[in-house]
This record gives sequence, C-alpha cells and structure tokens, in this order.
Amino acid sequence: MTRRRKITWSLAGGPLAAIALLAAIGSLRESHLIKVTRSTCADRDVMWDLWADVPERVEWDKGLEYINVDGSFEEGATGTVKVAGQGPIKYKIIEVDPKSGYTDRFESLLWTHTDWHHRIESTGESCYDVTWELKARGPLSLILLPALKNIFGKEVPTAVDEFVELAESRSTSY
Repeated sequence: MTRRRKITWSLAGGPLAAIALLAAIGSLRESHLIKVTRSTCADRDVMWDLWADVPERVEWDKGLEYINVDGSFEEGATGTVKVAGQGPIKYKIIEVDPKSGYTDRFESLLWTHTDWHHRIESTGESCYDVTWELKARGPLSLILLPALKNIFGKEVPTAVDEFVELAESRSTSY
C-alpha cells in the first residue's frame, strides 16, 4: 500500500469509526428527542376521543395534511401520515392503554424508528398532565438526533397546545 493510500485510509477511517460507534450506541439505547407536558382540567374522555379519532387529528395538529388508521384505534393497527412537505410515512400503534395513553412507532431509514408516547396522568381533582414524549432508536438515531430535535422541538409543543385547547373547549367542565 502506498503512503498516499495509507494516509487517505487513515483519514477516512476515523470518521467511519465514529459513525460506526454512533450507529452501535443508537441501536442499543433509546435517544430522548423531546418531552412536552401540559396541565389541563379537560375531560379525560374528550382527550381520549381526540386521540382515537385518527383522521380528525388534522383539526389540532396543523402540520398534518392527513393521517389515517387501517381499522380500529388499537394495538397492532397500522396507518399512514402525511406531513406537509414530506412523503407519506407508515406507522404502527404498538401500545394502547385506553383513556391513559398509547404509543405509535414510525420507521425511518436503516432500521431506525421513532416512538411517540402519549400519556394522560391524573394530578388530582379531575385535572391531568398530558405528555407527549418522543424517543428514537436504531443505527441512525444519534446521527439524526440534532435534526429531529430541531424539527420536533418546534412542532410538538404547538400540537400539544392545540390539542389541550380543543379538549378544553369540548369539555363540560369549562
């Protein structure tokens, strides 16, 4: 091997090793993207109904062109979401705890996925904390982390605020 090839290989090897290390770490653990919690005294049933009526989510999540679910809103169901300016993305509901929360999973590139955890937790006196937490896992999760945080860090808080506002407007306690 010539000296020039050895230098080129050495220079390329460092970044490739770093990418391989990030891919390995990203595959072994979840990476926290964003967590947004809002407090509300909206009716729990109203909040659950807003989540379960999947096609109507465009009413409070303005970044969506459309979202659908194939069948009922239950564990194992799949669907498609289209965000403005992007192509359609498939997702799967991986957990449902009626009137308490659910998680859906969006597959990305190279065996990387993002889990969207949605929770309603009682704070007492018929009030709740509504939390959306996004976590990524897979070979590209750590590499994509800055871009995903930038995108979701702006969009998710707005969607949660609009969700809570709509739930409150539809609740009899308001």
